[in-house]
Amino acid sequence: MQKEKFIKTITKHGNKIKIFWTIFAILAMIVAARTYINYNTITEAIDKVKHDIHSVEDEIAYSNNFLKYYLDSEYSEYFLAHKNNALFDWEFIIKFQAPSEKETNQKNNENKNIIQSPQESRQHFIKSKIDKK
Repeated sequence: MQKEKFIKTITKHGNKIKIFWTIFAILAMIVAARTYINYNTITEAIDKVKHDIHSVEDEIAYSNNFLKYYLDSEYSEYFLAHKNNALFDWEFIIKFQAPSEKETNQKNNENKNIIQSPQESRQHFIKSKIDKK
Protein backbone atom coordinates (compact mmCIF):
# COMPACT_ATOMS: atom_id res chain seq x y z
CA MET A 1 0.00 0.00 0.00
CA GLN A 2 2.71 2.43 0.88
CA LYS A 3 4.63 1.45 -2.20
CA GLU A 4 1.70 2.30 -4.42
CA LYS A 5 1.20 5.60 -2.63
CA PHE A 6 4.88 6.45 -3.10
CA ILE A 7 4.79 5.63 -6.82
CA LYS A 8 1.60 7.65 -7.24
CA THR A 9 3.21 10.66 -5.52
CA ILE A 10 6.32 10.42 -7.69
CA THR A 11 4.34 10.19 -10.90
CA LYS A 12 2.08 13.04 -9.82
CA HIS A 13 4.90 15.41 -8.68
CA GLY A 14 7.77 14.10 -10.86
CA ASN A 15 8.55 17.41 -12.56
CA LYS A 16 8.54 19.28 -9.26
CA ILE A 17 10.97 16.77 -7.77
CA LYS A 18 13.30 17.09 -10.80
CA ILE A 19 13.23 20.87 -10.53
CA PHE A 20 13.91 20.68 -6.78
CA TRP A 21 16.96 18.42 -7.24
CA THR A 22 18.28 20.54 -10.12
CA ILE A 23 18.06 23.71 -8.03
CA PHE A 24 19.61 21.88 -5.09
CA ALA A 25 22.52 20.68 -7.30
CA ILE A 26 23.09 24.21 -8.64
CA LEU A 27 23.11 25.68 -5.14
CA ALA A 28 25.49 22.94 -3.98
CA MET A 29 27.84 23.80 -6.87
CA ILE A 30 27.73 27.50 -5.96
CA VAL A 31 28.53 26.69 -2.32
CA ALA A 32 31.40 24.41 -3.41
CA ALA A 33 32.83 27.10 -5.71
CA ARG A 34 32.64 29.75 -2.99
CA THR A 35 34.30 27.38 -0.52
CA TYR A 36 37.12 26.71 -2.99
CA ILE A 37 37.60 30.43 -3.67
CA ASN A 38 37.69 31.18 0.07
CA TYR A 39 40.22 28.39 0.59
CA ASN A 40 42.49 29.78 -2.16
CA THR A 41 42.17 33.30 -0.76
CA ILE A 42 43.19 32.09 2.68
CA THR A 43 46.21 30.13 1.36
CA GLU A 44 47.33 33.15 -0.70
CA ALA A 45 47.04 35.39 2.37
CA ILE A 46 49.11 32.92 4.39
CA ASP A 47 51.78 32.79 1.66
CA LYS A 48 51.85 36.60 1.51
CA VAL A 49 52.32 36.85 5.27
CA LYS A 50 55.14 34.26 5.11
CA HIS A 51 56.80 36.26 2.33
CA ASP A 52 56.45 39.51 4.31
CA ILE A 53 57.92 37.85 7.40
CA HIS A 54 60.84 36.54 5.35
CA SER A 55 61.53 39.97 3.81
CA VAL A 56 61.43 41.66 7.23
CA GLU A 57 63.80 39.03 8.62
CA ASP A 58 66.15 39.67 5.68
CA GLU A 59 66.09 43.42 6.35
CA ILE A 60 66.82 42.85 10.04
CA ALA A 61 69.68 40.48 9.22
CA TYR A 62 71.08 43.02 6.72
CA SER A 63 71.01 45.81 9.26
CA ASN A 64 72.49 43.63 12.02
CA ASN A 65 75.20 41.94 9.97
CA PHE A 66 76.23 44.67 7.52
CA LEU A 67 74.68 48.07 8.08
CA LYS A 68 75.71 48.30 11.73
CA TYR A 69 79.38 47.72 10.89
CA TYR A 70 79.10 49.97 7.86
CA LEU A 71 77.79 52.88 9.92
CA ASP A 72 80.41 52.31 12.62
CA SER A 73 83.30 52.40 10.15
CA GLU A 74 85.53 55.42 9.60
CA TYR A 75 84.31 55.79 6.01
CA SER A 76 80.64 56.09 6.93
CA GLU A 77 80.54 59.89 6.55
CA TYR A 78 82.09 59.59 3.10
CA PHE A 79 79.65 56.94 1.90
CA LEU A 80 76.61 58.62 3.43
CA ALA A 81 77.55 61.94 1.83
CA HIS A 82 77.70 60.27 -1.57
CA LYS A 83 74.43 58.47 -0.91
CA ASN A 84 72.81 61.87 -0.33
CA ASN A 85 74.49 63.35 -3.47
CA ALA A 86 76.72 65.68 -1.46
CA LEU A 87 80.19 66.39 -2.89
CA PHE A 88 83.35 67.14 -0.96
CA ASP A 89 85.47 70.23 -1.72
CA TRP A 90 87.95 68.30 -3.84
CA GLU A 91 85.29 66.54 -5.94
CA PHE A 92 83.54 67.75 -9.07
CA ILE A 93 80.96 66.51 -11.56
CA ILE A 94 82.00 65.40 -15.02
CA LYS A 95 79.39 65.84 -17.72
CA PHE A 96 79.51 63.70 -20.84
CA GLN A 97 77.87 64.85 -24.05
CA ALA A 98 77.24 63.04 -27.29
CA PRO A 99 79.39 64.36 -30.15
CA SER A 100 77.68 66.67 -32.61
CA GLU A 101 77.16 65.78 -36.25
CA LYS A 102 79.96 68.14 -37.29
CA GLU A 103 82.45 66.34 -35.06
CA THR A 104 81.38 62.93 -36.30
CA ASN A 105 81.72 64.09 -39.93
CA GLN A 106 85.24 65.35 -39.21
CA LYS A 107 86.20 62.01 -37.66
CA ASN A 108 84.77 60.15 -40.64
CA ASN A 109 86.85 62.31 -43.00
CA GLU A 110 89.96 61.58 -40.92
CA ASN A 111 89.21 57.85 -41.07
CA LYS A 112 89.20 58.02 -44.86
CA ASN A 113 92.90 58.95 -44.80
CA ILE A 114 93.76 55.84 -42.76
CA ILE A 115 95.33 52.96 -44.70
CA GLN A 116 92.90 50.08 -44.63
CA SER A 117 94.35 47.41 -46.93
CA PRO A 118 97.76 46.00 -47.86
CA GLN A 119 97.43 47.35 -51.40
CA GLU A 120 96.95 50.87 -50.09
CA SER A 121 99.90 50.35 -47.79
CA ARG A 122 102.16 49.38 -50.74
CA GLN A 123 100.94 52.31 -52.81
CA HIS A 124 101.52 54.69 -49.93
CA PHE A 125 105.04 53.28 -49.38
CA ILE A 126 105.95 53.57 -53.07
CA LYS A 127 104.59 57.14 -53.28
CA SER A 128 106.57 58.16 -50.21
CA LYS A 129 109.81 56.70 -51.74
CA ILE A 130 109.15 58.40 -55.08
CA ASP A 131 108.32 61.75 -53.43
CA LYS A 132 111.61 61.67 -51.45
CA LYS A 133 113.69 61.43 -54.66
